[in-house]
Amino acid sequence: MKTKNCEEVMDTYLALDKNERIPLAVTLHLLTCKTCRTQVRLLTRAEGIAARPLAVATPLTDSSITDLMQKIIPSWSAEKAKPVSMHGWIFGGILMVLFMLAFGFFHGAIHSETLLLSFYLVFALAVTAYCAIFVAANLDFFVKKIGTIAG
Repeated sequence: MKTKNCEEVMDTYLALDKNERIPLAVTLHLLTCKTCRTQVRLLTRAEGIAARPLAVATPLTDSSITDLMQKIIPSWSAEKAKPVSMHGWIFGGILMVLFMLAFGFFHGAIHSETLLLSFYLVFALAVTAYCAIFVAANLDFFVKKIGTIAG
C-alpha cells in the first residue's frame, strides 16, 4: 500500500546520484516497506539491463588515458599525475605493530595496572583510528569494490 511517505522516500531515492550513499531514513523505510523495496529492486535491475549495451571494452593504456585527459583538461600532463601508493599505509601499520610488540616485551617493568590498562586503551584507539582513517581516505575504492561485488 503506497502512502505519501512512500512517495517522498521514492522521490528522495530517485534524486540520488549513482552509487551515492542512501540516507538512513530511506534505508529504514526500504527495510520496512515491501512495496518500495520491490520497486527499488526492479529499478536497479532495469538500470543494469539498460546499461548492458553501453558496456564496451575499452583498453585503458597510458597513452589513451593521457589523450583523453588532455582533451578534457588541455593543461593536464602525465607528469602531474601521481601514482597511488600504499607504502605510507603499510609503513605506518608495520610501525604501529612493532611498537605494540615492543611494548609487549617491555611491559613487565610497569607494575601499575592502571598505567598498563591506559597503554592498552591507547593502542586500541590507535588501531581504531588507523583503520577509520584508512577507510575514510580510500572510501572511493571501497565503494567501487562493493559496487562490483553487489552488481
